[in-house]
Amino acid sequence: MDSVGTEYAKKLSFYKPNKRGTGAAMQFDLNAARECVFLDAAKQAGEQKFDWGSKIVLKLGVADIAKILAVLEGKTEKADLFHDPTKSKLATDSSVKNSALSVQKGAGFGYYFKASTQSAAGAVDAVQLALSDDEAVLLRVLLARALEKIYKW
Repeated sequence: MDSVGTEYAKKLSFYKPNKRGTGAAMQFDLNAARECVFLDAAKQAGEQKFDWGSKIVLKLGVADIAKILAVLEGKTEKADLFHDPTKSKLATDSSVKNSALSVQKGAGFGYYFKASTQSAAGAVDAVQLALSDDEAVLLRVLLARALEKIYKW
């Protein structure tokens, strides 16, 4: 919030393209009104480009955020989150059977994120991204701040 009281919101984005075209990107976007952080994950689709049209979207609630923070703060090695969108009253996409997010500490350094969805037909799509320790610090700080915003503390 600035001196006039205006709030600014910006997505936290991690872009990891590579020369093989197998890179990925993830964006974290706070939506305090819906009491969540949205995670968008996309595969690389060319040099410095990502396929946001086929992105995986996960809605991270406060319990999900807390589990991710437990990994980023070194309290646990891994968190596996599983969502069945058909059980949500806000579900609009009947083509997705379930979604999952796995977050784990790397062997030696960094963190690994894997977002996946399974279609109603059974096909699995996944996006994997590695974060460095310094990127993980930034994510940890902003996720902790997201909880404060959601709870209005």
